[in-house]
Amino acid sequence: MQKRLAEGLVDDDGALLDHGTPKKTNVLGKDTLGEIRGDMEELKLPSWFRVAPKHPGEVRWGKFKADEWKSFCTVNLPITLSRLWGKRPKIDRHYRMLDNFLQLVTAVNLANQRRITEEQIIRYHSHITTYLKGFIDLYPFASITPYQHLSLHFATHLRRWGPTHSWRCFAFERYNGVLQGLPTNNKFGQ
Repeated sequence: MQKRLAEGLVDDDGALLDHGTPKKTNVLGKDTLGEIRGDMEELKLPSWFRVAPKHPGEVRWGKFKADEWKSFCTVNLPITLSRLWGKRPKIDRHYRMLDNFLQLVTAVNLANQRRITEEQIIRYHSHITTYLKGFIDLYPFASITPYQHLSLHFATHLRRWGPTHSWRCFAFERYNGVLQGLPTNNKFGQ
């Protein structure tokens, strides 16, 4: 917080100062998305693996489903971004963005293990904390979302309930998708 205070981003209580609406920026950009699409075409994945849509970043191809986001963010992005940004100097913004993103990918992979140990839970918490601290440094005008905040408490859930595959919500999300596909008369309760 001291760094954000010194940079004039927060007040004495830690609340973000209003600097007006920041300009909307794209983290990846068209060129990087093109490289990602090219790598996706070359990549061969096992038949059981949920493949991400071939046109990320294009609205006309629709929204990603949860499994597609997972494969895109834990397989496709690390491959391409490591190739493009991984050899840059460690002080380079793109290198720091890659390093920060890989902290998140590692945390997600640890949290999705079929079996989990206390050591893995501790590693998860370390990676997600490092990711969020890096996120605040890299994107000072961004707000931490409720999901990002809750990720800090996720280690407790892993200790209490075990591996996520036994209690995650994919089944509920699928059922919601089925319900959304049913024809209705657009009137609630009739």
